[in-house]
Amino acid sequence: MNVALALTAIAHGAVVANHVEVVRLLKKKRVTNVGLFGLGGEEICGAVVRDCMTGEEWEVGAKGVINATGPFTDGIRTLDEPTASSIVAPSAGVHIILPGYYSPRNMGLIDPSTSDGRVIFFLPWQGNTIAGTTDSPTAVTPNPLPTEEEIQWILHEISNYLSPDIKVRRADVLAAWSGIRPLVRDPSKGSTSKLVRNHMIHVSKSGLLTVAGGKWTTYRAMAEEGVGRAVEVFDLKPTGACVTEEVKLVGSHGWSKNMFVRLIQHYGLETEVAKHLCDSYGDRAWAVASMASRTGRRWPVHGRRLAFAYPYIEAEVRYACRREYACTAVDVIARRTRLAFLNADTTLDALPRIIDIMATELDWSSARKKHELETATIFLQSM
Repeated sequence: MNVALALTAIAHGAVVANHVEVVRLLKKKRVTNVGLFGLGGEEICGAVVRDCMTGEEWEVGAKGVINATGPFTDGIRTLDEPTASSIVAPSAGVHIILPGYYSPRNMGLIDPSTSDGRVIFFLPWQGNTIAGTTDSPTAVTPNPLPTEEEIQWILHEISNYLSPDIKVRRADVLAAWSGIRPLVRDPSKGSTSKLVRNHMIHVSKSGLLTVAGGKWTTYRAMAEEGVGRAVEVFDLKPTGACVTEEVKLVGSHGWSKNMFVRLIQHYGLETEVAKHLCDSYGDRAWAVASMASRTGRRWPVHGRRLAFAYPYIEAEVRYACRREYACTAVDVIARRTRLAFLNADTTLDALPRIIDIMATELDWSSARKKHELETATIFLQSM
């Protein structure tokens, strides 16, 4: 979804930078809106950013800066005001992947009242079963790791819903990961499970506009409210009203539920692969399939799988490099496809081939290929 949003923004004229971080905010004397919206005598006029791949730094000028960085919100706020108080309480949510036989194909379960009051669910997902989740305070890190204690808690809780003769084993966990929820801090509450998931908008004296909290189900409302506030604070002159409610994401315009049939007929793809491409890429599945190499067999004609058990094909790696700004092997296995989240060991087996394809696409040296293999292997071992 993150990639689809970025690509949609590009299609509407945005400029997007990948693997780039803000290291400093630029300020100048304010000449407009002094005193309005609580603004002070200085205003942010841009940022110094760093290319995380090369270390290169440069300045980017701006009429205004919006801080919509999820769990990293307070890190940007302290670049603006070193003494700024925290407004985000990061909470870790761990999920695990189990084999598909742990859940019915078209039915899931959620229990909002577990042994310690947290929510537990397990659902069929991508041919496997996803189970979770935890909710506990955590430190903000780029790659949060699930703890063994959290994994064992999930396994213990879901065992209460299975037949007594079925034992959930630790060895059945195909992958596990932790995500960070950027919950809005409520000073009167203690546990993060009591924190509200609603978003909030805050404007600093220098005009840093922060949109914090929220969730996927409200992201368009957050965007509309955030940009509406930016129009006021940054004294912008939009040419029209907000249209986010009606804008389709890339891939959705030409999608239909039977599109996979035409893909099969045109490219000779396996049915499972064709459905996967349509579900994952929408009408962009045609572009992905066009990059598929021939299998050398009578059937399927095109679409070499990266892993036997899953419908991901080599063409998706090429597409990620050419159309989705993938720069690293981890980008492909975890940020462009879901393969790493489905089965860490299977992904590890597929990694050399993925890196070979990326090396061809991005002209990597042998040293770079070795580095990518080492980095991605460490990433997968954490799952």
